[in-house]
Amino acid sequence: MKKDDHVWIIMPVYNEEASLSHVVDSWLPVFKEVLPNFVFCIINDGSKDSSIDIMNDYASKHPEIRVIDKDNTGHGQSCIYGYQLALENGADWVFQMDSDGQCNPKYFKSVVDASEGRKLVYGFRKTRDDGWKRFFISRIVSTFIWAATGVWVRDANIPYRFMHADTLKGIVDRVPKDFHLANVLISTYQQKHFGIHWVNIHFDDRFGGEPSVKLFKFAKHGVDMFKQLRSSVQAIK
Repeated sequence: MKKDDHVWIIMPVYNEEASLSHVVDSWLPVFKEVLPNFVFCIINDGSKDSSIDIMNDYASKHPEIRVIDKDNTGHGQSCIYGYQLALENGADWVFQMDSDGQCNPKYFKSVVDASEGRKLVYGFRKTRDDGWKRFFISRIVSTFIWAATGVWVRDANIPYRFMHADTLKGIVDRVPKDFHLANVLISTYQQKHFGIHWVNIHFDDRFGGEPSVKLFKFAKHGVDMFKQLRSSVQAIK
C-alpha cells in the first residue's frame, strides 16, 4: 500500500447491538494509527434491533464513519454492495471485516505491512475460539471450491481481507444476486488471478449476540454454494 492510498473499510451489520460498540471502539483507533486516509463504511443490513441507532451515534462523532442503511440481503451480498460503493468512490484498497467481535485488530498492521508489493492479503484463521464445528466447515468450504473449480483457497470466507481495487474490478458486478456466500466466489476469483498472501491470525469468539447463520443452515448453503460455483466457473475465467 502506498502512503497516500485511499482505503475503504467495509463492515456489514445485522442485529449486532451487543457487539457493535466494542468493535468500533476497538478498531477505530487502529485505523487512525495505521491508515492516513480511510472511510469506515458500516452497512446496516436491515437490522431489527438498535444497531442502526448505535451506528448513527458513532457517525455523528467520527467523520471517518459512513453509515449505509439498506434492506436485508444477507452478509455476502452486503459485502458486494460495499465493495461496489468503495470502487465507485475511488478506493485504492478495500478491507472487509465483520461486526461480531471475532476479528481482532491487533493483526491489522501486519496485514497492511504485508501488502507491500502485493495486491491481496488475507488473514488465515490458524487458531480460533468459535469451536471445532466452524473450523471443520471452513475446511469443507475449501474442499468444495477445489472440487467445483480446481482452485484451492485456504480460508475462503474469512472476514479479514485487504484487497487492492484492481482485484475487485470486473468481478463484483458479475456475482449472482442469489449467491449467498458471495465472498467465497470473490476469494476464488482472486486466488486464481492474483494469488492471495496469507497472514496467520487468531479468530476470537463472538463478543455477544447470536450468529445470523446457524450451522444447519450453513450446511444447506454449502450444497447451494457448490452448485453455484460449478455454474459460475465462467465468471472466474
